[in-house]
Amino acid sequence: MITAINDMWKTLNPLTRLITTFIFFYLFILMVEICIQYFPWSNQSNFLVLKQDVVLTQPWRIAFQIHVLMSSFVLLAGFTQFSQYIRKKFSLVHRYAGWIYIVSTLGFALPSGLILAVYANGGFSTQLCFILLGLLWGISTLIALYFAIRKQWFRHRDWMIRSFALALSALSLRTWKLVLYELQPYVEWLTPIHIYQLEAWLGWTINLLIAEVIIYNINHKRA
Repeated sequence: MITAINDMWKTLNPLTRLITTFIFFYLFILMVEICIQYFPWSNQSNFLVLKQDVVLTQPWRIAFQIHVLMSSFVLLAGFTQFSQYIRKKFSLVHRYAGWIYIVSTLGFALPSGLILAVYANGGFSTQLCFILLGLLWGISTLIALYFAIRKQWFRHRDWMIRSFALALSALSLRTWKLVLYELQPYVEWLTPIHIYQLEAWLGWTINLLIAEVIIYNINHKRA
């Protein structure tokens, strides 16, 4: 697996590596900012202000707390998989972080995310969006695990790229939110509810498209 990811990194030119590193640092900082908003717990914290109808109910509250906490482990473990330094100097850390990613995703972040999806703001469109995201995330992670067990590292790599691209939707949808609110003064129909629906869909569909481009380029150059 380490060799496979090294091959992926080598296919990138220096500018792309720099941009990729910057994006990872930006997303990591964004992840930290999002998570600390909800610790210590307050029913009036940021996003929770919009969920007053369910914030004190179960299973929503426990699902939200699990999702925020375990998603932090998912993203942190995922980021380590792309660190060349960790792969070379601390290969065991790389391996165990991969297992943390798998267990945190399939055991906690994904199931809790599906519960939250049922209660998502924005109506059926947004609920369907998050349910599809959860199902695709789970399937891609399971397939990645299957190929890892069979030691088919290139296929494992491809599916882990897809899985992590979907995991990053937690951060990318917030980036899309900023972009869409900047566009709002120029687009008459772009109401807050439309923005929420759009950021939900753009948050993972664009990520998945980028992942497919990356996978194609890696495999095309390897061939």
